[in-house]
Amino acid sequence: MNKILVLILASTFSLTACGGFLGSKTIADNTEAPNKDYDTVNGSIKVGHNASVGDLSTVNGSVKVASSSKVGTAETVNGSIVFDEDVSAKSAATVNGSIKLGANCLIEEDVETVNGSITANSSCEIGGDFESVNGKLKAINTEIHGNVEIVNGSVVLLDGTIVHDDIIIKKNKGFFNKNKKKPVVVLGKNVEVKGDLEFGRTVKLYVHDSVEVDDDIENAEVTKFSGDESPY
Repeated sequence: MNKILVLILASTFSLTACGGFLGSKTIADNTEAPNKDYDTVNGSIKVGHNASVGDLSTVNGSVKVASSSKVGTAETVNGSIVFDEDVSAKSAATVNGSIKLGANCLIEEDVETVNGSITANSSCEIGGDFESVNGKLKAINTEIHGNVEIVNGSVVLLDGTIVHDDIIIKKNKGFFNKNKKKPVVVLGKNVEVKGDLEFGRTVKLYVHDSVEVDDDIENAEVTKFSGDESPY
C-alpha cells in the first residue's frame, strides 16, 4: 500500500504547483485521445461513453468513466472512482473513497484504496492486486491475478471468483489502532483461491461447501455453508 501513497502524494504536489489545473473536467462521448491526460485539483473528472483517453488524476473529486471507454491510470486522493460496464483501465487508486467496477471491466494492474470499499461486478478481470486498508472488498465472478489484501474490514468473494495469488489479512499495527473487530472473509459458491490464505490475525472465515480449502488454516474461525445461504 505504500506505493499508492507515494503515487498519490507525488500527483498532489505536481498538480498543486500548476495553478491552471482547477475545476471539473468533462470528456465527451467518443473522444479519441489516448495520449492526452486530464488533471485537476479541486473537481471531478467525467469521461463519456466509448472514449479513449490517457491518465486521469484529481486531488479533491471523483473520477467517473462511462461504458465502453478506455483510460490510463485513474487516481484521486479524496473521492470515489466509478467505472461503468466494459471499461478498460491501466489501474485505479484512491486514498479516501470507494472504487466501483461495472460488469466486464478490465484493469491491467492494481485496484487500491486506503479508506474505502472496492466492488468488482460480474466478469471483471484485474491484472494486479485488489487491496484496501480499511474497507470491504467484494468481487462477483471476477478474475484477480494478484493478491486480495485488507487490514480492517471484510473480503467477500462470490460466484466463481478466481484469485491467482494470496488472500492476505494483515495485522493491526500502531499504538492508535484500536480496532479489535475480527475481519470477515467469505469464499462463496465455486470460488477458487490458487494461492494461500495468510491471516495475520484471527478472522471469521465462511466457506461454501463447493470451495476447497485446507483444514488447518491458521487464525481462522471456520463456518461452512451451502446452497444460497448467506450466514455471513
